[in-house]
Amino acid sequence: MKKRGEILAENVIFLVLNIIFLTILVLFLLKQAGGAVLIEGSYSKEIALLVDSAKHGTIINVNLQKAKEVSDENGIDFSEILKIADGYVTIKLSDKGGSSYHYFNDINVSYYPDKNPGYEGFYVLNFNRKRA
Repeated sequence: MKKRGEILAENVIFLVLNIIFLTILVLFLLKQAGGAVLIEGSYSKEIALLVDSAKHGTIINVNLQKAKEVSDENGIDFSEILKIADGYVTIKLSDKGGSSYHYFNDINVSYYPDKNPGYEGFYVLNFNRKRA
């Protein structure tokens, strides 16, 4: 009879530990789904593709309002979330790293946050010829 009681206790402990593990896993996945990591990756890739397809003289307004919300939550200034240099577009929305994506277009890109009313959360990208 003693063995039956031990088997039940072992099964209960096993189930409780599995429930705790699955709960932690679900919470992690929910946090990552709308978090900075996913947004950084998608924005850096999209902007790098824009740079690759841009011609000189082009000016593009990029809507980064979702990135602005996440950077504000993480205490990062909006004017510092985008960096375009040395063939890479980097988006940094938190203190932990950031996401970079390489582009191939040999063009000079100037960028700055749009200060016009109604365009908070937008960046202006200005594409010029590369200087020799």
